Amino acid sequence: MYKAALILEGGALRGQYTAGVLDTFLTHDIHFELVVGVSAGALCGTNYLSEQLGRTNAINTKHRMDKNYISVRRALRRQDIINLDYLFAEHGGDWEDFDDRTYRTSPSEFVVVATSVEQGKAVYFRHPQGRDMIADLKASAAMPFISAPAYTSAGVCLDGGIADSIPYQYAQQRGFDQVVVIRTRERAYRKAPTSQVLRRAYHRSFAAYPTFVETAIGRPEMYNRQATALEALEAAGKVFVIAPQQPVTVGRLEHDVSKLEALYQTGVTEAEASLSSMRAYLA
Repeated sequence: MYKAALILEGGALRGQYTAGVLDTFLTHDIHFELVVGVSAGALCGTNYLSEQLGRTNAINTKHRMDKNYISVRRALRRQDIINLDYLFAEHGGDWEDFDDRTYRTSPSEFVVVATSVEQGKAVYFRHPQGRDMIADLKASAAMPFISAPAYTSAGVCLDGGIADSIPYQYAQQRGFDQVVVIRTRERAYRKAPTSQVLRRAYHRSFAAYPTFVETAIGRPEMYNRQATALEALEAAGKVFVIAPQQPVTVGRLEHDVSKLEALYQTGVTEAEASLSSMRAYLA
């Protein structure tokens, strides 16, 4: 158990890279005092705390085409495309049910990041459990316009990446001097500015929440500032980053299972290659 923080970026099924890195950590019995996840990063984080080696990859490759799990048609009913109720339900067989007991008793603190629609800022749910855990994960992964806003103990929320895409500063504010960040994009990746069409859509759909609209429209600039700051912090030896060495071509809702498996294996390989350097950073 390292007295350090682990930050997990989102990215839907690009989280397969994160799953590969986290499974490598589990293989080597590497744990962190604080684990902070956004969207898909939070989903991967639950399986990391429950210590279920391979669960994320097994579900995403063996059950990707299960319409009860992932279906774009669910969005037509303003439901989450990825059905988290189904994900955490008991199924048995090769599904590998979630080990809630190990998750609850994990010595690591788990934090799920979402964005408050009413306040237009990030909210941080600390080690949620049971139905609260599922509600907070839904909030963290709820994409505007596609998913219905999720109801949480902090009010109505949406995608955590809107307000805090790579929450390394949260860990620093909590007093952690050592921070490991797992990215789902290569270091050089930067987002394009929000288009005029999307700007109008935000203003139209969230007119009652002007602060949220401002935050959502400014997301690319926020993300790019975080990415640039991380590069500088990494160069100064203040954070340790594990990120794809090549641009990730896997889509957010990738159908090609072979690409999902390959991205997972890339995460495993690149994590193995980073272990000695990361241990030296954490020492």
